[in-house]
Amino acid sequence: GGAPDGGTVKAVQTGGPSGGCIPGELLDTPVDYESLTRLGSIMGSGGMIVMDQTTNMVDVARYFMEFCMDESCGKCVPCRVGTVQMHRLLTRILGGAAGAEDMQRLEALCGMVRDTSLCGLGQTAPNPTLSTIRYFRQEYEALLNPGTRAQRLGLPVVSIQAGPPGAG
Repeated sequence: GGAPDGGTVKAVQTGGPSGGCIPGELLDTPVDYESLTRLGSIMGSGGMIVMDQTTNMVDVARYFMEFCMDESCGKCVPCRVGTVQMHRLLTRILGGAAGAEDMQRLEALCGMVRDTSLCGLGQTAPNPTLSTIRYFRQEYEALLNPGTRAQRLGLPVVSIQAGPPGAG
């Protein structure tokens, strides 16, 4: 078992597409309903996906949100519209086009969809996003940080200070 090529286990996603992502440090957690729920996941189908340190957890959240979005029956608005909006926000974050307000909007939307959807899919669709925010927030924040995208591309980061003419 373990991560390939001697890597480290970064996270385990439990419960199928609407389960949560649990950090590697919590691998000793019992696999039971109560323990997984406390960690922000579910037992679901009983499946597990193990991810290593090279995994982008924001991309994982978007991947599972896309699945839930496609599986929504469309009966209730929170799930039908909410999953689409959460997917769009995750895509903006990954693309480096999001700000802190988008992150706040994403968290609020996740809570609203979870609390107001009619069925289990809508109620659990936010789990991968909420759990990755809970345990891997720094990965989201790195994508919101001005300059981070430029640094990833190897571009210089320039800080511009605005002030009155002649100041400085």
